Amino acid sequence: MKKMLIASLAAAVAFTMVGCKGTNEKRGDEHLKEGRYRNAINSYLEAKKKGSMSDEFYDNFTLALVRAAETEAKKDLNSDLINGYFDKASVNMADVQNAEVVEEYVTKLATIGKQQAAQEGMDYGTIVNAFAKIDTALATAKAKGAGEAAVKAIRTEAENAYVAKNLSEAVGESDPVVSEYQIMKIAEMAPENAEVKAALNKSRKGTRGYFLIFGEQIGEPVSRRVDKWGYVMALPTIKIAPGSLSGELQFWASTGNNTELDPSKIKLVSTDGKEVFAKGNSGWCEAEVLVGKKGQEKIEKKKQNFKGKGKLMNEFQCSVNVSFSYAKDFVPDYIEYKDEFGIGRKYLGQ
Repeated sequence: MKKMLIASLAAAVAFTMVGCKGTNEKRGDEHLKEGRYRNAINSYLEAKKKGSMSDEFYDNFTLALVRAAETEAKKDLNSDLINGYFDKASVNMADVQNAEVVEEYVTKLATIGKQQAAQEGMDYGTIVNAFAKIDTALATAKAKGAGEAAVKAIRTEAENAYVAKNLSEAVGESDPVVSEYQIMKIAEMAPENAEVKAALNKSRKGTRGYFLIFGEQIGEPVSRRVDKWGYVMALPTIKIAPGSLSGELQFWASTGNNTELDPSKIKLVSTDGKEVFAKGNSGWCEAEVLVGKKGQEKIEKKKQNFKGKGKLMNEFQCSVNVSFSYAKDFVPDYIEYKDEFGIGRKYLGQ
């Protein structure tokens, strides 16, 4: 009986210790209530350091961080402190219990992301980071079951504003390669926007015969989110009919490697993910050839025919005559080539 009483008392003491608030946490709560968010954060950090925390600790600590971020954003929307506050709040999410706290975190994170994306004159990296905040908020809302509808609405607003501000100028670019690059940038942020999809499809149909090599003509640092293919392809000739596609497929390698071009690895992928592999294994590849009289030799690029596999040199071209056969309900989306050094896709447009 005595042992049972001691055990019960120990359990009660342990429960009381877990549930009680220490001095630092109480001080943090008072600062939070009065809107002194940075003071609240410091008090909560002291409480955490000492290990004296109640069941409400992470909820209130998170509120202090979120509200400090919101206050900072009103002073300077691009302050580094904003990311720091939200990074610390995201670490707390696993221990936050109150759905209202989760909803405040996700909606304020998404709202600040939307505000940052709407700024004038921002570089693309800033825009990417702004939308990343919204996407982080959406992922958290889904995982915690709170605030998802509100964050989705915020993302739609941010997308629509970004598209309205940038799409017309992108479509109006006179250089089709520059135009497609700018539309692709927008599509990274608003992949399901109907206007962006329509513009990108139209552009891709028009650039089937172009190598989409983005360089100095872009007029800005090229984003790796957009310029991501090691093998760049073009279709100088293409014929699409119900159940078949054929043409000349050209390659430009920018993987940094000299490698084999294996036509058996070329595949056509449909809009719903079906795939068929190419027929055809003949074409040409550029090579460096020594030409000229003895003593006056020089190196030139020359086309060398191949059958089977070609030699694809870095920053050189190859060409393969390909054909694909498929069911009549197969809608071609893109051609893909992949090997151990890289991957390339050529989107066809609808």
